[in-house]
Amino acid sequence: MTLSALQHLIRSAQALAEDTHLLVLGSASLLASFPDLGNHDAILSATYDADLLPQPFEELTAIMLDEALGEQRAYYRRYGYHADILRASIVDTLPQGWTERTVAIEGTQAHALDPYDLAAVKLLVGRVKDLELVKHLVSSNRLQIDQIQERINLLPIPVEMHPRIQSCLAGLGK
Repeated sequence: MTLSALQHLIRSAQALAEDTHLLVLGSASLLASFPDLGNHDAILSATYDADLLPQPFEELTAIMLDEALGEQRAYYRRYGYHADILRASIVDTLPQGWTERTVAIEGTQAHALDPYDLAAVKLLVGRVKDLELVKHLVSSNRLQIDQIQERINLLPIPVEMHPRIQSCLAGLGK
């Protein structure tokens, strides 16, 4: 996904839900900080969705946005990208203080998750594709491991989960 595709998707969502602020929380949120990640052959060039959280959250608005902009809808078939509409409970998994660190998305009224907050969540989830994304961000000097550690420390998770996340973090430098 390119930054321009993300901006188009956001404008489309905001046209449907005029009084709704949008937050981009998934991998596409990186485009607000690193637009080049969506360039041809870059790591997000094969991303075809953006995880959007409408705020304030209303279930009817979420359903409407999903029906208009979701996967396999006419919008997706026409433009080749779509929105995954998130539910409000997703914010319970984000690092404390995340709202103060969001990044404005150029050309829109929307905001994106800070890259370090995203990296902490990706390490928490621990899927191979998420770990590869964070490893790329570290190896390309876009993110620093010590600052990712700071965000991991802000995750609202049980202490039993820390060893697995620390193992994932240690694997980034290899």
